[in-house]
Amino acid sequence: MSKTNWKKLADKDYLGSWDIENGDLVLTIKNVEQKKVKNPQGKEELCIVCEWQENYKPMILNATNCKTISKVYNSDYIEDWIGKKVALFVTSVSAFGDTVDAIR
Repeated sequence: MSKTNWKKLADKDYLGSWDIENGDLVLTIKNVEQKKVKNPQGKEELCIVCEWQENYKPMILNATNCKTISKVYNSDYIEDWIGKKVALFVTSVSAFGDTVDAIR
């Protein structure tokens, strides 16, 4: 029987570590732009959001992920990232005073 992580129900609009279940996920960047996103407390904040050519939820890119894409593709310009493939994986990081899963 398949099991469902509760976070899939709570945060269904954006890609999270709980969505990557079996190793790496390779996706192609369709678009990167700044969007207003509601945080867990319900307040809107501006975030960098990446949309995929494949049928997957968009992902909020943090500074670490933006720097990694920039370094891998040797460009700080989001327009140069369009059409590029990224391999996403889950790793543990220290954040918010705890160890949490994050997408890298």
